[in-house]
Amino acid sequence: MKNIKDSDLFIWLSVICGVGLLFELFFRIESLFLLGIAALFIYLGMKQKKGSSKKVFFIIGISFAAMTLFISFFFKAFLFIAILYFLYRYWYLKKKPTVIHIESPSSNKTKPLRKKQLFFKNILIGDQRIEDQVYEWDDINIQCGIGDIVIDLGMTMLPLGENILMIRGVIGNIRLLIPHDTAIIINHSALTGMLKIDGDKERLLNGNVIYHSDNYEDATRKVKIITSLVVGDVEVKYI
Repeated sequence: MKNIKDSDLFIWLSVICGVGLLFELFFRIESLFLLGIAALFIYLGMKQKKGSSKKVFFIIGISFAAMTLFISFFFKAFLFIAILYFLYRYWYLKKKPTVIHIESPSSNKTKPLRKKQLFFKNILIGDQRIEDQVYEWDDINIQCGIGDIVIDLGMTMLPLGENILMIRGVIGNIRLLIPHDTAIIINHSALTGMLKIDGDKERLLNGNVIYHSDNYEDATRKVKIITSLVVGDVEVKYI
């Protein structure tokens, strides 16, 4: 019961700081000015074509947005409360460690797990383009910060059955090239951006959508695509 009360107190204090932060951001001239500059640079970055200038605009915009947070009293108050809470939790758990008993089977010893080197990597800033090189397929689960991602699934051998492709990003565009005989489901969410599927377009504003091939359940090869972006477009094109 004590742990629940501690966590509830932290949640309520966080909510209070969050509400105070919103009021502070939208009713202080300095905050509105910095947010305006941040929005302007992010907008200019979206208008830029591929290249280093696009990343520079985005970095400047995010820097001004971060500066807006760091000068806020309620954001600093939240950081202070969070540090105190986690220090307390660390002290409390160290004082009363949790003991977990695991019963191992008496027979049939499990085989040791092996780590596999993955082809796709998380990238904080930069593009990742896999268009003209052959690679071995593994289910993809990557995150990106700022930058574009292009993946050609025609450069690998997709196994029979369902395959998973999951990409989460902050700012940038995602382009996926799909073999023509492959069925897909795409589950996409974005704060703002465009979803393009083989010529069809849909504008998203803080929304999420799901599209799927009519023959997905019966298809021999299929890919379940899960993507999310804060700002950016997703294009899925059959080749």
